[in-house]
Amino acid sequence: MREGDDGEIAASLAEYGFTPGTGESVDLPGDVVAQLSDLGISSEPSHIAGYRIVVTDKCNMKCSYCFVDTNTGSPDMTEEDLRLGLDLLFEVNRGRPEVTYQWFGGEPTIRPDLMMAGDIYARELAEKFGVGSIQPTVVTNGAKIGDKLIEHFKEFHYGVGVSIDGPPPTNANERVLLSGKPADERIHRNIERMLEAGIHVGANVTPTRWNVNQLPEIVDYVMSLGIKFLYVNTPIPAHGTWIAHGPDLARNLFAARMRALSRGGMLFSHLDRIYQALDSRRPRVFEHLQGCGGVNAALLPGGRISMLDLNWKDPRFVFTLDEVRADRSLLGRAAKQLHPFDGCKTCPALAVCGGPSQNERLLRRTEVPTQDFCDFFNEGLALAVSDNTSLQ
Repeated sequence: MREGDDGEIAASLAEYGFTPGTGESVDLPGDVVAQLSDLGISSEPSHIAGYRIVVTDKCNMKCSYCFVDTNTGSPDMTEEDLRLGLDLLFEVNRGRPEVTYQWFGGEPTIRPDLMMAGDIYARELAEKFGVGSIQPTVVTNGAKIGDKLIEHFKEFHYGVGVSIDGPPPTNANERVLLSGKPADERIHRNIERMLEAGIHVGANVTPTRWNVNQLPEIVDYVMSLGIKFLYVNTPIPAHGTWIAHGPDLARNLFAARMRALSRGGMLFSHLDRIYQALDSRRPRVFEHLQGCGGVNAALLPGGRISMLDLNWKDPRFVFTLDEVRADRSLLGRAAKQLHPFDGCKTCPALAVCGGPSQNERLLRRTEVPTQDFCDFFNEGLALAVSDNTSLQ
């Protein structure tokens, strides 16, 4: 930041020990790598920390932005696959305070029998391996949640993430049943019933060209349903590119975040990587790692595991349970390469981005990030630095 660009910001930063630059060229990638080394932070996962459990590819909706090929006729996960996969997860997390896993699809509530059986078995494994507690979550479109599932969610203290892209007219652009009919009334009722039962319900919002400029209003709508926790996905490049303009997304996420905070809600997104990096002075470049240093993997039908929780096809990342048991170094396949192209060398957002993840690279089929990806992090950084709520 050049002195004089914004006197108020420069003065605030000076109070926290920042000094004006000399104008000389710097080695940003080298500085970030050195800081990671000093902090003892490595890109290599220490263990499998949790699962995204893909029970089925069947779905009662067909959203164009979905990265999953649904309703292909592929077999669902079997209960034996599930038990063997959970065995491995609890073995490698022996003695830890908590094990988390997430039910996923397709639409996972199409197979409530597997979810229920898996949770009961996970509870048994937690006792066997000295794990303090289990935390199951589910990502669902919310249309197929009956009384039995609600009781189960309550018993196992679920976190339920319902995918909502906005009010019914906005939602109908993508999220309708295979019949073409909207399911908003049914989803709203299921949300109401879960909240009445004391279940933690959040909303997962996917930015699209239909709603990227409506994010603050979507916060109002979601909170009107009784939901106070929102998560906005990074645009998933299911068709080779982002489906939202990067700078617009950053600005609207910033406004939506402020709207949620002002109303007693919480909104999480990739902007939080920026805030956390500013607040803690720790680079946030390894988003594939959990706080414990482990990685979330995808448990797949057929007794297989993908080291990438959003990409289940590339054979470089998919292994059998036995292969993972025999060679824990396979977890390193998920590790991220920092600053992969020349443009990273002078990018001010390097310490909160570091370049695209393995998931992003595979979904886009290229090593080079899209311009929207870069612009999102740069615009988000500028907004966070100028936001006095970010200076702790």
